[in-house]
Amino acid sequence: MKKNRSTIWLTVIGMTGFLTLGLQGAANAAATSGDVSIKAHPTGCSNGVHEQGWSAICSKSNGGQYRASVRCLPFDGGRIVDRDATVWKSSGLSIVYCPPLTTVVSGGFWTKG
Repeated sequence: MKKNRSTIWLTVIGMTGFLTLGLQGAANAAATSGDVSIKAHPTGCSNGVHEQGWSAICSKSNGGQYRASVRCLPFDGGRIVDRDATVWKSSGLSIVYCPPLTTVVSGGFWTKG
């Protein structure tokens, strides 16, 4: 009788572990079954000085986004200030301005897919 109880106990433990692993796998599969479409980076982009800042625009977003970035030098010769546009764009002009009492040194743009 003792042998049977230990066999039953091991079987219950084994099945519990199997069920637990099976449920974890199902939960993981359900978590990743959403929209997994692939987005490409924008193409046909151009950028340059825009008034007292920098602008960027892309002709095709390809599902991705872009934003302008600028480097500004204070008139008093302090540290260079880096600024990025706060909004990621998928169409239209992205503009970021230098803070007051600074001038544009350079700029560019960021993209993400």
